[in-house]
Amino acid sequence: MSCRLIVSARAETDLREAFIWYEQRTVGLGHDFLRCVEAKLELIAQSPQLFHQRSGPHRLAATARFPYAIYFIWDEANQIVAVRRVLHFKQDSRFQV
Repeated sequence: MSCRLIVSARAETDLREAFIWYEQRTVGLGHDFLRCVEAKLELIAQSPQLFHQRSGPHRLAATARFPYAIYFIWDEANQIVAVRRVLHFKQDSRFQV
C-alpha cells in the first residue's frame, strides 16, 4: 500500500529552483532532474521504511544521477509521508522546516 505524499511549499520551491538551474545549463536537463525526483518520490511513497532517520524525525533519500536529497518525515500510524525539503548535497542539511 502506498502512503499519502504531501510536499511542502518549501520543497516545491527547492524543486523549482533546481529545475530552473539545470534548464539554464542544458535544455531538457531540468526535466531529467524532475523525473529522477519523481521516481524517488514514488519509491518513498511505496516503502518509506527503506530510508533511515537522519536528524530527528527526518529521513533522507538520495536521488539517482543528481546530487540531491529528499528530506521527509514518515507518519507510520497515518501512512503519510511529508516531504519537507529537496536539497543539493552541498547545501546545509540543517535546514529550517
